[in-house]
Amino acid sequence: MRREDRVRLEGREGQKRRNSVSGVGGGADEMYSQILLEHFENPRNLGEIPSPDAAATERNPEQGDTLRITMRIDGGRIAEARFKAFGCPVTIAAGSLATEMLAGMTIQQALELTDAQVADALGGVPEERIRCSVLVQKVIRRALGSLVAE
Repeated sequence: MRREDRVRLEGREGQKRRNSVSGVGGGADEMYSQILLEHFENPRNLGEIPSPDAAATERNPEQGDTLRITMRIDGGRIAEARFKAFGCPVTIAAGSLATEMLAGMTIQQALELTDAQVADALGGVPEERIRCSVLVQKVIRRALGSLVAE
C-alpha cells in the first residue's frame, strides 16, 4: 500500500478501526473527541495542490508520522490548502482541520497559528499524542517562512 493511500483508507474505514485506534484499554471514542474522530474518518482537503505557492513536509522521527501541506496564495491570503499524511489519527485529523483553518488567513496569521490552537480546535488531544499535532505548526512555518523572507 502506498503511503498516500493510507490516509484515504483510514478515512473511509475509520469506523471499523475505532476500537484498534486507541490501543489497549478503551476505544477511540473514550480517547478522542468527536471533532477529532470526524476529521480522522472523513478528512477534508485531502491531496496536493498542483504547482503550489507554498509547500512543506515534516516528519516526526520518533513515531514516523509524516505531514505535507500545500497552499495556493492569492492577494496575500491562503486561498486553498491541502494535505497528505501518514500517521496516527491525531496527525491525520490535525492536517484536515488545519487546512480548513488556513483558508482565508493572511500569511502572517497562518504563521501565528499554534499547535495548541489546532489541538483545542480538535476538542483536545491526549497528552501522549500532542507531539502528533505539533507537526502542523512546523509544516506551516516551513512552507510560509520562505515567502516572508522574500
